Amino acid sequence: MPDTPAQPFTRRTRGYPGRDQLDAANMRFRKAVARLAREGARDPATAVKLPPIIAEAVQTLDRLTAEAADAEGNSERHRVALAAEAEKLARLQRRLGRRGGARG
Repeated sequence: MPDTPAQPFTRRTRGYPGRDQLDAANMRFRKAVARLAREGARDPATAVKLPPIIAEAVQTLDRLTAEAADAEGNSERHRVALAAEAEKLARLQRRLGRRGGARG
């Protein structure tokens, strides 16, 4: 075993703007839900409060995920890639049409 202590984990890239805040909020939420679940194991009235909180969090995260995916799909790079792919398919269709293919 080495004599030097292990270095703590440090992220090499910042990831994206707001990553640290999102990670901190996620950690706080998960800890609060874990505490609520532990308390709910002892108190049935408290346990009833957990499923709606989880359902709302899942619904909100799914909505935000869809928004992020839509925003990514509408980026300039994706529009250029889609236009290039459409042009490639049009060339292929024209070539098949010249050969007398059924799809042309």
